[in-house]
Amino acid sequence: MSTEKQSKYSEEDLCRIKEFQIGDLPKNSGFLRPFRATFIDERNNDPVKRFWDAVEGHNSVAIIIYNRSTDALVFVRQFRPAVHVMISKETQHASSITEVDLSKQDPKSAITYEFCAGIIDKKHLSSKEHAHAEILEECGFEVDINSIELVTKYRIGVGIAGPFQELFYVEVTNDMKKNNGGGNASEQEMIMVQEIPVNELYPLLFDETKAKETTLMFGVMWFLHKKARLP
Repeated sequence: MSTEKQSKYSEEDLCRIKEFQIGDLPKNSGFLRPFRATFIDERNNDPVKRFWDAVEGHNSVAIIIYNRSTDALVFVRQFRPAVHVMISKETQHASSITEVDLSKQDPKSAITYEFCAGIIDKKHLSSKEHAHAEILEECGFEVDINSIELVTKYRIGVGIAGPFQELFYVEVTNDMKKNNGGGNASEQEMIMVQEIPVNELYPLLFDETKAKETTLMFGVMWFLHKKARLP
């Protein structure tokens, strides 16, 4: 059975969302920089001028954390506003997010399952050093940086952003737990740490009631295959 007993926050804490609203993106957003790319596509020797709207993405790291003490993978869960909006749109069969009544949707459905992760935003640190810091900050485990293994590197959000993400793997024990994690409070992060036993991972992948991203699905399948734990 999955457990959140050592998490700083509970699912109830993450669900305390009130007065949720949406509006236009400000031009001075510190998080997203939209842009339009224009180019000539010379397919079939018939040049066509095209354009593509996108956002400047952030390269990142994600970490598969296996706890040997509990035979479980360690996940982080947090409320994702974009997921909340899209689930609301889908359940209300709206043609646009401007038509959605966001007060009708339970925020619980937008509390995602994810790997511990973070953007690469410190030029003086390597990707592995970023991963090392995120493991402690989000999940509370202090690990030997040399025990962190690179799994692979790939592109994410290729239709709208396209940055790379490096996926790492590390094994921990309960003795390495230094704090309850929870994220960086100064960045308004509120992260719940949840462990899911290995024998419950495969059903999780196909449980469509639990919001999760493709990185998690790929990473879990890699783990189950690599460790010969597929059901």
